[in-house]
Amino acid sequence: MGHWGNGSLLLEGKYMHIRCCAHIVNLIVRDGLKKLEKSILCIRNAVKYVRSSPKRLEDFKSCVKKEQIECKGLVVLDVPTRWNSTYMMLEASLKFEKAFWRMGEDDEGPYISWFGEDEPDVEDGVVMSHYPRKREGPPTNEDWNNACTFVNFLKVFYDATLKMSVTLHPASHTTFHDLIAMEEEIEDLLMEEEEILSETQTSKVLKDMALNMKMKFKKYWGDLDKLNQILMVALVLDPRYKLGNLEFILKSRFENPEDAVKKKNEIKEILKKLYEEYAMPPPPPPPSTQSSSYSSDTTTMNTSSSLNRGGKKRRQMTENWRKETRANDVVVLEHEIDRYITDPIEDVVDEFDVLKWWKLNGVKYPGLALIAKDVLAIPVSTVASESCFSTGGRVINSFRASLTPKIVEALICSQNWLRSDDISSLQYEPTIQEMEFYESIELGMSL
Repeated sequence: MGHWGNGSLLLEGKYMHIRCCAHIVNLIVRDGLKKLEKSILCIRNAVKYVRSSPKRLEDFKSCVKKEQIECKGLVVLDVPTRWNSTYMMLEASLKFEKAFWRMGEDDEGPYISWFGEDEPDVEDGVVMSHYPRKREGPPTNEDWNNACTFVNFLKVFYDATLKMSVTLHPASHTTFHDLIAMEEEIEDLLMEEEEILSETQTSKVLKDMALNMKMKFKKYWGDLDKLNQILMVALVLDPRYKLGNLEFILKSRFENPEDAVKKKNEIKEILKKLYEEYAMPPPPPPPSTQSSSYSSDTTTMNTSSSLNRGGKKRRQMTENWRKETRANDVVVLEHEIDRYITDPIEDVVDEFDVLKWWKLNGVKYPGLALIAKDVLAIPVSTVASESCFSTGGRVINSFRASLTPKIVEALICSQNWLRSDDISSLQYEPTIQEMEFYESIELGMSL
C-alpha cells in the first residue's frame, strides 16, 4: 500500500487492514480445548457409539424414553477440527446425560464392551502411531462436569463468532463489545477457580485452560493501542452507544482514568480526521469573461475601464467571502461531530438497524453519514477460498452424522435442482415482426 499514489488511501491506509476476528476466536478456543481433550474425547466416543448403527440408535432412544427426556433433537457427532461443531455436540449431549448413564448400567452390555476395544491412533485425520490404542471412555461424572462448565463458558465465544460472521448485517460496530465480553468471561473463570479453597483435578484443568486462553487473547487483543482503532470508531458511530459508552468501557480497562480519557480523545481525533478526508472541497470559481467594447471612442474606453476595475473589486470581495466561508466550514465540521455526540442516544434494543438509522438521519449529519456508510460496512471476518467453493456446509448442515454416500448424493442433486431456474418463471416476449405475423394470421382467420 505504501507504493500507491499519495492521497489514494484514507488516512494513509493506517486502519484499512483488520485481522479476521473469527479466526482469532478460533485460535483462542482451540487452546482451551487442548486442556479438556480427554473429557471431550470420551463424550465424542459415546456419541459415536450411538450414531454408529441403527440398532444402537434405537437402544439409545429407548433409554431416552425411560428417563423421560423431552427433546426434539438427538445427539450429533462433531467435526474435531471445528470447535463450533464440538460445542454443539457437547451442548446436545449434556441434555441426554442420564440416558448415557442408563446405557452404562449393564457392565457386560455392548456399550461398555465397545469402550474396551482398541481403535486406530488417529488425531485430526493424522495417524499418530501404527499401533492401536485403547478407546477413551465411557465418560465419567468428572467428564460431564467439565463439559457443562465448558459449554457455559463457550457460549459467549460461540455467539460472538456468529455475530462476526454475518453477511446480511454490519458487524463492525458490535465487535469491540464482543471482544470485551470474551475477555471478561476468561477473567471470571479465573476468579471462580481461584476462589475454590480445595483445588480438585477439574478446577486445575479449567484454570489451566483459562490461563492458556488468556495468553492467546493478550497476544492478539490485549493491547488496545495495537487493536485496529477503526473498531472503536465504529462503536462511536452506533447511535445507541456513541462516545460515552466507549469512555465507560475504557475506564474499566485502564487503571489510570487519565489514560482512558486520552484514548477517548484519540478516537475522537481519528473521527475528525476521517471527517476532513470525507469533506468535499469547495467548487472552483467560474472563469471570468472578458468584457468587449462596442465602440472605439474615448467615452466607451473609459466606461470599459471602470467596469474592469469594478469587476476586480467584486472578485476580490467574492474571494474574501470564500475564505471566510472555508473558515466557517471547519467550525461546522467540528460542530457536526460534537452535535452528534451530545444528542440523546437511542434505546438499546437487539433488533436495531444501524444502517437504516443513518439513512434516515443522513440529512442531519451528512458528513458522518458518509463515514458511517463505509466504516459500518467493514467486514470483521474473512472466508477462505476453499470454503467459498465448498458444497459441504450448504448440502450437509451442522447436524451431519452417519450419512451414507447415497444420501449425500441425493442431497447434492436436490440442491442443484432446487437452485436451478424455474422453467415456468421464464418470460418470453415476441419481437415486433412476430407480433405482426401473429396479427396477420388472426385477421386471415377472422375473414
